[in-house]
Amino acid sequence: MSKKISNPKQRAEEYRRRREETVQQEPQESSGHRTPEQWRDLISQCIEEAMREGKFDNLPGKGKPLDLTPQPYVPADMQMANSLLKNNGLAPAWIGERNQVLAEIERFRSRVRQEVRAHRVASAAARTDAARTTLEQRWQRQLVAWEEEIAALNRRIEIQNFKQPALFLEIFKLRLVDEIRRAEREDRDKTP
Repeated sequence: MSKKISNPKQRAEEYRRRREETVQQEPQESSGHRTPEQWRDLISQCIEEAMREGKFDNLPGKGKPLDLTPQPYVPADMQMANSLLKNNGLAPAWIGERNQVLAEIERFRSRVRQEVRAHRVASAAARTDAARTTLEQRWQRQLVAWEEEIAALNRRIEIQNFKQPALFLEIFKLRLVDEIRRAEREDRDKTP
């Protein structure tokens, strides 16, 4: 254990001595450079030594959650606004708008699931060619209506994606074929 040295010159000499000992103890490659593994070991060793010496014992905010401000992915001009909103229990407008778009997408998907199921049941119950033709015409009209609704939803999604600050929050556009497949798959999974 090293004694506590108050003289800055003695502390510097002690530091150099310990550093030379550490360097001499570590195997070096022929080129004189450390490998990534040697760097990791050295860093871990330095951290463990600092912990043993108690250098982390009196850090400000010890035991409290980290304050991650400033946020690296938020533009500087938005950080103050976001912190004001957060401190007052509010959220940026784009978050509320995003939730509205996601809720609308879920309502659309719910209606598609209901219609796909109703169409499947009606198709199984149709006994005559006239009934099947009428059912098919109704289904084609429904597909056209859904295409129009998806086009409007996709416009809202596109606008929303431009408002959002990060790409990982992007809302993906809808495709009718995918939505019908999803509804059919969910209907099959629920049907015994």
